[in-house]
Formats: sequence, structure tokens, C-alpha cells
Amino acid sequence: MNKNVTWKELKALDDIYRLKKSRALIQSHPYIKHLIYEKGILDLKPDNIKVIVPTDRFESFYEKEFKRAFEESKKFLLKNDIKPTANKGFTIDDIKTLMFIAENKEELRSHPTTIEDFSNEFFDISKYLKNRKSVRDAVFKILNIDRFSLDIKENQWRLVIDNKNPKAVIMCENKSYLKQPWIVEETQVKLWYVGGNNIAIIDDIDESDLSKPIYYSCDWDLAGLQIFIRIKAKLKKRNTDIQLLFPNEPHQRVSTYIPYHNSHWDLSKTLSGLELEGFTKKELILIRSLIETEEWIEEESFDIVGMIKDVL
Repeated sequence: MNKNVTWKELKALDDIYRLKKSRALIQSHPYIKHLIYEKGILDLKPDNIKVIVPTDRFESFYEKEFKRAFEESKKFLLKNDIKPTANKGFTIDDIKTLMFIAENKEELRSHPTTIEDFSNEFFDISKYLKNRKSVRDAVFKILNIDRFSLDIKENQWRLVIDNKNPKAVIMCENKSYLKQPWIVEETQVKLWYVGGNNIAIIDDIDESDLSKPIYYSCDWDLAGLQIFIRIKAKLKKRNTDIQLLFPNEPHQRVSTYIPYHNSHWDLSKTLSGLELEGFTKKELILIRSLIETEEWIEEESFDIVGMIKDVL
């Protein structure tokens, strides 16, 4: 799924799926052009090129890539009194983030912060909300605020997708899976965001959660595995343990030396300085292989549902 597709394109794609055509002016969008001219999934109507129509490959493509995201997003926007009109500049990832914010709105409202800190925490760019009015307005509506407080900058939030009777607790280094609440429905687990500087929140996990099997989903790079070891040590003090979710096959390995990635293996130390006893033999084989090739596996590339089902 292309994260740069906005609600305008997503709505048009749904029209094409349901009505077999769309007059929306989206032909200039790079992803739509890609679907028309390179993939052959969409086409222009021969007698009116302003109308986009599907090819015989479109239905299965849309159902796999966009149908559920559109339906869940539309339902969410309507529930939160945000009109799902085509002029909204939300990307798909924006909407997932708004869903995540709504799920945790009580926690977020109790820990006010600056717009820059909030924007950086949830949208990964400190000025994102300042520059995206439609997204900013939606955040304010969801949190029922008209601005962010400038007084408190401590961001130890309890960010969770709850389940009344979870089979397990899945802690995630990144927030991407918590932006997809349907994962909880499919797997019957509870998702916690426990990564980066949000480690101290483990101290607040109640005993009922500690009684469940606990797994950690993370980037398989030095930083992600270091966080896992820190979490493991914290939970040991509470007489419980945590296991890594092992990446699905085939592993999507990429070089650590790509522009947006800053965690590199320390080749001067055994196992890059990680504690050997923190990992199983199977995990150690993969870690050593990644170190040798100076590669990593990004958490977002996992089939998280499949990984969870494999261990439950």
C-alpha cells in the first residue's frame, strides 16, 4: 500500500471498485499514474479520458491493498465527526495515526505537551501538524482541545490497544502496528508501545498483564535488540520474562546504511555488544548473519498477524 495516497485518491479508488468508474481528478498523482501506465491496473475510458475505469486486475488488487483500510478509515472518520470528503489531505498513514491517537486519547489528554513534541512523537516530523491543517484539526477534534499546552514535555504515555481477555501481550518497538487496531481483533492480544524512551512505562504494567505470555516485536538492528535486552532486565525484576517475535520467512533484509536508518552494528565487539544469554540459538544465528552482512530487518516489514498466530 502506498502511504502517500490521500483520502481523495482512496475515495476515488473505492468509487472505481463499487461504481466501476471515477471522475475524480487524480490522474496526475504519481501512484495513480503508476497504476495506469505501468501496472495496467487502471485505465482511462477511451471516449472520455477524464474518467478512470478498472481493468480486470483491479478488483483483486483493491481488495488486497485498500478495501479494508478504506472501510475502517471511513467508519473511524464518521464516528469522530470528521467528514470523509475528498478535499481532506489525509494520507493513509495519517488516518492510521489518528485512529491510534483516538484509541489512547484519555492517556494523551492527561499528559499535555507541545505541538512540536506531539507531532514528532506521532508523525515523526516536529512541524508536521503545523503544516497540515486538516490533520491538525482532526487531532484537536479527537482530543477535544483547541491547542497543546506548552507546560509539560514529559512523554511517558501508556499507549495501548486493549483487549478484554488477551491471549498474550505484544510489546512493539514502533507504533505502526498500534495504528492498525484490527490486529487485536484477529489475534486476541493486547498491544503495548514500548520502545525508544518509553521503556519506563513497563513499571506500570499490572499483574494481570504480567500473567500472560509476553512477546516483543522490534526492528532487528542493534538499537531494537538493545531495547529488548533492557525490557527483559526490567521484567526480570517483576519475576516474568519476554520473548522475541521471530521474523517471518522470507526475511526482508536491507543494508543498515540507508538514508533513514541510523543504527549500525558494532563490528568491534562480539555479537555487537549484545548479551548472548538474552537470545535463543535460532535468534543468535539470525543476529550473527545480520551483523556479518551489515543488514537489518525492519519491524514494519513483518506479517505481524502471522507471527503472533505462530506462537499462540
